[in-house]
Amino acid sequence: MPTENIRTVVTESLIGMISAVTDLTPPTNEPMPVFIQGPIDRAVARISTVVAQGVTLQADRANRLYLAGPMTGIDDFNFPAFNDMAAKLRARGYVVENPAGHGVVDGAEWGDYMAYDLTRLGMCGMVAVLPGWDASRGARLEVHIARELGMPVLNAHALVSVERTPYPSFLSQ
Repeated sequence: MPTENIRTVVTESLIGMISAVTDLTPPTNEPMPVFIQGPIDRAVARISTVVAQGVTLQADRANRLYLAGPMTGIDDFNFPAFNDMAAKLRARGYVVENPAGHGVVDGAEWGDYMAYDLTRLGMCGMVAVLPGWDASRGARLEVHIARELGMPVLNAHALVSVERTPYPSFLSQ
């Protein structure tokens, strides 16, 4: 979907929400105020990276990571652990694909979730694993695919416990 189409959908949606809550409609022939335009621009940028057409190069996926771990058979599908780690990783500057983000979908089965989640994995440049990932059929599949694609597979807890530098230290000397 072209960026301008995304911008139109986001803008119309935001205006619709503002109108529904405030009974006000912004003027159509004037630029949006900064406090509205800023969120629109950020939403368009995020959506554009997710629905980008064509092949996404490794350099464009480098800071985007997929969070993998056990879900099946764990209370609340382990969503609290996924969501907590996703928040910590985002605070460290990563763009996180969190499979807990889609929640529980009525009628969906394991294969339905995996089919969707694997499309998200393909948009990432690395995988961060939660404890117990190696006992999870889905997480093992995700890690296998990531390794076959040449993605680094890292311990999620290690990523949030070490200082993050954008470049190797020898480059900053």
